[in-house]
Amino acid sequence: MGNLILSRPLDIKRPYYVQELGVHLYSAEELCYYIFHYVDLIDESFADERLLDFIHQLDQPRLEERILRTQEQGGLYDVLYVILQELRYYSSSDLFQFRKQLEKLSRSSQAERIRAKGDLLFERGQYYAALRAYNQVLDLDSRELADSEFVSRIWQDKAACYARTEHYAEAMDNLKNAWLLTRSPGLAEKMYALSRLMGRDEVPEAVRSAVTDEMLEQFRSNWDKRWQLAAYQGKALEAAALEDKAEPERTKAYLELLFRWKEEYRKKQLS
Repeated sequence: MGNLILSRPLDIKRPYYVQELGVHLYSAEELCYYIFHYVDLIDESFADERLLDFIHQLDQPRLEERILRTQEQGGLYDVLYVILQELRYYSSSDLFQFRKQLEKLSRSSQAERIRAKGDLLFERGQYYAALRAYNQVLDLDSRELADSEFVSRIWQDKAACYARTEHYAEAMDNLKNAWLLTRSPGLAEKMYALSRLMGRDEVPEAVRSAVTDEMLEQFRSNWDKRWQLAAYQGKALEAAALEDKAEPERTKAYLELLFRWKEEYRKKQLS
């Protein structure tokens, strides 16, 4: 989280602690950066006495008053916008985009918001924290979990966390739960790949009847290609990490990764 440390001009004796990331915020710039880039991690507990105490230490009496007034009239997202607006760390166009993001979040269900939090933690490599978020989704009221495809994705998200921490048996159990909901060929291939990581060239018995010999041969070929690619091309590991995402997020992530690689190459040529 080193990129969050921007400047520390004041003597802050009680920094604001972000439990999800395990970091302390010491400046207005750091607070703005956290809100702008990690809004998916923020819930109602954010705007509490600790925040007001931190704002007070930043010598921002006007912002203190605006937060208290906004809490009486609005909700959490209004408070977040007021903080960024008042501290003026981001441009008007940035604030406009942030407002659109808040509007999108406000239209999301509780399950979708918690899953987004888990996804962000997963991307940061905080797999156990992501697991806790995904479990929170599965513990919600059944009305929040009426979409079997969505619930299947949560089980797959959990499986990805277990796989990244090399708990392959637990990962397989979660993939089987996902399979019971959708029975998609893509899930069968994920279970085959997980079996390979466990030293077995097979699909688990739970899906064996749904996998033809031709499908199994294709799974095997795809695995061999990815394994060979990862062996000699480091960037393949970055690309492989995106396979855990669902469409259309996966395609978007691939395009963003490709764009970043091109930018890195361009800068290297110009240096």
